[in-house]
Amino acid sequence: MLFSTKNKITLESLILDSSVPIFYKLSSDKKFKTNEAFDRFFGKNRIKVLDSITENSRLQKSSINLKVKDELDREIDSIAYVTEMEDNIFGVIIDISDQIKAKESIHKLKEKYEIASKATDEGLWDWDIIKKEANFSSKFKKVLSAPNIKPMIDSWIEKIDPRDKKEVLEKLDSYLNRKIDSFKVDHRVNLNGKTKWVTISGKATFDKNNKPIRMTGFIKDITDIKNAQIALKESQRKFALFMQNLPAGAFIKDDKGRFIFTNQYLNKLFDKESLEGLSFDDILPKENLEKIKDSDKTVLEHGFDQMENKIRTKDGKELYFSINKFIINKDNKNYIGGIYSDITAQKKVQDKLNKLAHYDTLTSLPNRTMFHNSLNVMISRANRNKTKLALMFIDLDNFKTINDTLGHDYGDLLLQEVAKRLKGVLRTEDMVSRLGGDEFTVILDDIKDISYPSVVAKKIIDTLSTPIKLKDEMGYIGASVGISIFPNDTSDIEQLIKNADLAMYKAKHDGKNVYRYFTEDMTAEASEKLDLTNALRDSIENSELKLYYQPIIDTKENKIKTVEAFIRWEHQKFGTITPEIFIPLAEEGGFMVKIGKYILKEACKQIKEFENSGIDIKVAINISSKQLTQNHLEQTIKSIVKDTQIDPKHLELEVTENFLMDDIEATDETIKNLKEFGVETTIDDFGTGYSSLSRLKKLSISKLKIDNSFIDDIPQDKDDIVITKTIISLAKQLNLEVVAEGVETKEQAKFLQENGCYLMQGYLFSGTISQEKILEVIKKYS
Repeated sequence: MLFSTKNKITLESLILDSSVPIFYKLSSDKKFKTNEAFDRFFGKNRIKVLDSITENSRLQKSSINLKVKDELDREIDSIAYVTEMEDNIFGVIIDISDQIKAKESIHKLKEKYEIASKATDEGLWDWDIIKKEANFSSKFKKVLSAPNIKPMIDSWIEKIDPRDKKEVLEKLDSYLNRKIDSFKVDHRVNLNGKTKWVTISGKATFDKNNKPIRMTGFIKDITDIKNAQIALKESQRKFALFMQNLPAGAFIKDDKGRFIFTNQYLNKLFDKESLEGLSFDDILPKENLEKIKDSDKTVLEHGFDQMENKIRTKDGKELYFSINKFIINKDNKNYIGGIYSDITAQKKVQDKLNKLAHYDTLTSLPNRTMFHNSLNVMISRANRNKTKLALMFIDLDNFKTINDTLGHDYGDLLLQEVAKRLKGVLRTEDMVSRLGGDEFTVILDDIKDISYPSVVAKKIIDTLSTPIKLKDEMGYIGASVGISIFPNDTSDIEQLIKNADLAMYKAKHDGKNVYRYFTEDMTAEASEKLDLTNALRDSIENSELKLYYQPIIDTKENKIKTVEAFIRWEHQKFGTITPEIFIPLAEEGGFMVKIGKYILKEACKQIKEFENSGIDIKVAINISSKQLTQNHLEQTIKSIVKDTQIDPKHLELEVTENFLMDDIEATDETIKNLKEFGVETTIDDFGTGYSSLSRLKKLSISKLKIDNSFIDDIPQDKDDIVITKTIISLAKQLNLEVVAEGVETKEQAKFLQENGCYLMQGYLFSGTISQEKILEVIKKYS
């Protein structure tokens, strides 16, 4: 017998004293009994619980899940464990409410995680450091493109890019050893030959000895973000590099006018390590500040402004800047940004071009254009003020002899000295100009007595009669001066000029080195001019007009490409007369077209001679404004080309820049038709006229000739170098050939070749050659 009476008493004592709710029924009992712990736990609900147990115990289950109420009527989840031994039934009730709640919490947490993990792009990882096992969520596997990843932390570590592995592991080690407070790191992973950026973070659990036992965290794909960050940093790096090396000043100012950003160029310009925190008040003279502040107001009102500013550097240089300003709006605040562009070189070129347009390049005196403009202004003022002025025409005596015998260099030096001496004898309000060649004019403003000009004329004659030192030679010249008085002689400006010109010719006729006032009886002088004009009319019939030629050399191929034709009048009485003298007479007399046609015929005859000799060379002839504007120039050229039976490609026309611009539409139509016929056109003396680029590019021209005034001072004159380079570059951009006139030195030729100009004309290669000898020279040169 398993249980004796004594044993039953002992067992029952144990049951009654237990702190666990126990119910039992011994073989001798008819009903279940309960211990004190059971009664205390269930209180008034004791019988109901026992009934429930009794009912369920009939199912003979070893454990019964019950929902019962305790003494406070709280419903609890419990399990009744029941066992039967030799007709004795024993049972224990265990409260499992907390366990169920924990399971429910875990289930809910799991549900929330699943919902969250589906909605987020982060993957979860859990690392049991003790067991050396790791669990990875599906998102984690997706981030690493590893659906079959092994449950080991090394599975992640193996995919870390070698470039980042050391840093990541050192950071992880530092965190697990409590050297740093958190673990989060960006790194690259290598996935099937591709690189991806991820950010991984985690939080560890430590035991009481501060040893890590578990670590849980997240992983996220940040490839797009990282690439964007890298691109942004690279963009910022390039922008910073660009701004610091920009060959212009850049700045941003706040609403107080203080710099909040300046680049290296601007700092250096104002000789500062940094301009930040300063304003223009701190670095510029007061006279410049008002203009800048007015400009700032314009920017704030209209959003943009442009101004020019002159700055004197620490070493005394004057620099010119174009400042473009614009408004910058950030965080509802207006800032002013700006760019300082150095326009010193352009300013110099502009001044040079302006000077070329209004001043003589050799003497720096006002030229013909400025003379006419100034005379108009001074006559208008004299009219208003009822005052007089005198106009003086000065022609140098013996200049041509010096120029021809000693050369152009000596002639140029003489003209420069003449300009100095003329300015030396005049008042500041008077004006001296060079019209061209050896012709000068003087305007004496506001004269009180008409005898005063004679005093000035004597001074001019005296100063110019004094020998002039020219290098190793002495120049001896004189001056013939003509004087016309406004309004005594005339109130018409053109007539005033003619009167002074007539008076000058009278002085020259009367023995030179004297002055003459204009008088009415000077019609005899005009008669002489008329005689010369009449003689010119017969010059063609008398075979007095001759063509001379000057070669244009292709220095790359070292051969003659073109010869330019020059007309000379070989008069029986007056000797050789240059075009500068008789062409104006021909144009005024109305028979320039006849002379032009003669030149064209003679040039075509020369071309035919070249062609018969097997020589492939062009002949260029100069077309005057009268010829260019005549209606039948195109027909005349075609007719002469047909009559002489030449190839039209061997004929070339040269037209000066100003003539082209007069009637550009009609002119271009003629040039275009001739080009289609085979005759090309060149712009002669380019750079001295007033053509605009927008109009120039519309013309059907083939070639530009750089005026010799730009070549003369190369390589000494930096401005001439800039202008010449610009013209060569312009020609290339317009797909035009470019020829340099007046090349006289090897240095000039070398400079031109280095800058892409290979066609040259000048005394370095050849002077003008007579019609009888040109064929011989070409063959010899070849």
